[in-house]
Order: sequence, then C-alpha cells, then structure tokens
Amino acid sequence: MDDRSGPGRAFGAMTPVRSSAAMLNPPHPDRSPKRGRLCSIENANRVATRVAEHILTDTAVVKTGNPLQPFRVVLASKATPGRTVSRVVTCNDDEPEVQ
Repeated sequence: MDDRSGPGRAFGAMTPVRSSAAMLNPPHPDRSPKRGRLCSIENANRVATRVAEHILTDTAVVKTGNPLQPFRVVLASKATPGRTVSRVVTCNDDEPEVQ
C-alpha cells in the first residue's frame, strides 16, 4: 500500500511482512465496535504512517499478544522480527543530496 501525503511531506510505503493470526481473527464479541476499530490492523497501519511522517523515520507495526492492544507501533529499528506485521518506510525526496 502507498500513502502519499501531499507535496512537501514524507512518503510512506506500507510493506506487509506476513500474515498474522491476530489479523484474521474477528474482534471479541464482548467488546464494543469502537474497541474493534481501535484494535484493528488498519488503524495500527494508519497510526504507523502518521508517526513515520511526523518523525521522518521508518516505523513498524508489531503484534503484542494482548487482546486489548493486539498491535503496537514502534521504530522499525526496534521491532522484533518475529512479531513484525508491517513496516512503513519513509523517504524524503524533497531534500537535495549532499555531495
């Protein structure tokens, strides 16, 4: 997936790493629809993209094993490879190359 943020902003390319059982499981029936949206992989990827754009560095979405917070956004450099669900890779082509 690509998320183009507009002129003068960082470009984030979301890269799915692999399927996760947590991504395929529907929200728990005892939880509210709002909790389901907040805990979704789609929301985690949206947050990861916004964070990457703000801090101008790569981020990753990792699975936590906690049903109340199944995904967490972290710096890509700190992500545990076995828990990584997706990554947001940033690049800033607006800056001239230093030679």
